[in-house]
Amino acid sequence: MNIKRVLQTVLLIYSALALLYPVANTFFPLLLVSITRGVASSFLWLTSWAYVFAYAERSVKGKEVGFFSDMNDLASALSPIVGGFVSLLSFFLPFYALSLTSLATFFVVSVYVKETPRPERASLHDQMNTLSSYMHDKRFVKTVYLIIAFYALINIYYSFLSVFLNSKGMPIPLIGVVLTIALLPAVALEVPIGNVIDKHGIKKTLASAASLTALAGVLIPVSNNIYCVLATVTAFTIGYTIIFIALYSRMSDIMGERKTTMTGAIATFKDLGYTIGPLAAGTLMGVVGIQNTFFLAGVGFVFLIPVSLLLHD
Repeated sequence: MNIKRVLQTVLLIYSALALLYPVANTFFPLLLVSITRGVASSFLWLTSWAYVFAYAERSVKGKEVGFFSDMNDLASALSPIVGGFVSLLSFFLPFYALSLTSLATFFVVSVYVKETPRPERASLHDQMNTLSSYMHDKRFVKTVYLIIAFYALINIYYSFLSVFLNSKGMPIPLIGVVLTIALLPAVALEVPIGNVIDKHGIKKTLASAASLTALAGVLIPVSNNIYCVLATVTAFTIGYTIIFIALYSRMSDIMGERKTTMTGAIATFKDLGYTIGPLAAGTLMGVVGIQNTFFLAGVGFVFLIPVSLLLHD
């Protein structure tokens, strides 16, 4: 896999897709553009993690994963507030800005990203055989289960949190401010979290993070003012950030030398969780409402705590 070429292609697709959103003013064109963006995002995520997994040594895997996640979440922290205020100037202006930044990133990748002399190559048949062999590894299976379950629960909140806050009367620009501020502590802590995992192990760290996320998830729907919302959402983002780093560090450790080959499979498990969560939550919200759905998702995190404690570092 030529990672540089994949990155270049995906960034050009992103740049073009951003310009299509403003003209996709009916359901099916919007759905088609969104599906294409999702596929492009998967390739972007896959190639980025391939680099991280390929170069991270076992002794510093937590720190390396933490740093990569730190940069990713820094962008996630800035985008809601920037997008919220930019949209006040023009609703479609964020899409044009995305097109421009994607194109600029394409040129950065073209100039600065170097392909490895001998990139790891694996056919689909080899990848499926590798996946099959890992499915007999109990450590791998437990980690896959946790990745799917955690990401399903996490994406319930992040798919519907803005809708929930807006339904409570919070204006869109203020929602952007809340989401940005809530992410900043997690961004600042990601590299130190990686160091903690390297020194003290994944099991206790993951169980502690699941406990924090469960508590925050239950409190978010009953937060009745801006300060409570900010505190609970901040705690939630810190908790899920720790979960993210711990799970990916563990998977990197399990995969050993075949980690680049397995990056696509990991992305699939993550995206499976991302898909299951909102689909299940959307159905549940029609029955019990968005607030009770958030409560149930918080309880779901509680059930994952003992599973986390069964892991072996």
